[in-house]
Amino acid sequence: MVSVFMKHQVLITLDVDWAPDFMINFVKDILIENNVKATWFITHNSDYVKELEKTDRFELGIHPNFSNDSTQGNNAEDILSNLKKIVPTAKSVRTHGLLQSTRILEKFHKYDLENDVSLFIPNSNSTPYYLKFAKLYRFPYFWEDAVNMMEDKTWSLPESLLQEDGLKIFNFHPLHVYFNFHNIEQYENFKVKNGYKFSDKSAVDAFINKNSNGAQTFFKDLVSALSNEQASYTIQEVRTKIFNS
Repeated sequence: MVSVFMKHQVLITLDVDWAPDFMINFVKDILIENNVKATWFITHNSDYVKELEKTDRFELGIHPNFSNDSTQGNNAEDILSNLKKIVPTAKSVRTHGLLQSTRILEKFHKYDLENDVSLFIPNSNSTPYYLKFAKLYRFPYFWEDAVNMMEDKTWSLPESLLQEDGLKIFNFHPLHVYFNFHNIEQYENFKVKNGYKFSDKSAVDAFINKNSNGAQTFFKDLVSALSNEQASYTIQEVRTKIFNS
């Protein structure tokens, strides 16, 4: 049974997407400075995983890439097994590219994954639900920075956001937040001119958008709003409160 706890809840999630440590740490510091919780979906092993694990304000989930060119394993079983070795305590999952199937969803339970956040329903106040055949709680999310970039929408935080009913799950990517990308053209320009290389941080920093609002300014506004409300949650916390109350 879904509880009334769901009213007015805003959650932050992050798809790591193989971002370099300095970008992940940049985003992590913004959250910690504002004492705001978040759920991180991990793609690979790195020192940053250990850093994120140091704070109990973060939940670490996994972000499996089930496409044919995946670097995480040769098949779904390998991919899930490898990611669970990196994050043994993971209870939440969002698939890379939102790739999913009934067979994939059924596999999550085997790896002690309880919460799936792989449904994107833009601009909606969707209700989480229990998917019985997969023994899985599903949490649709309603906003993503990359989609906002592609649709060239506003980067202003709605004043009514924290007063509107419904569970609202935001999704960010450390790379987009770090660069403060305003639209998809800025991202494509970085990939073409930089070759998607991160070894030279000074060269990378030359692509930071300083002339307009973007993913970073929006992220900071949202984090600040949640900090002022003094109420933030992870996916696992919300699942427990909604379905176990």
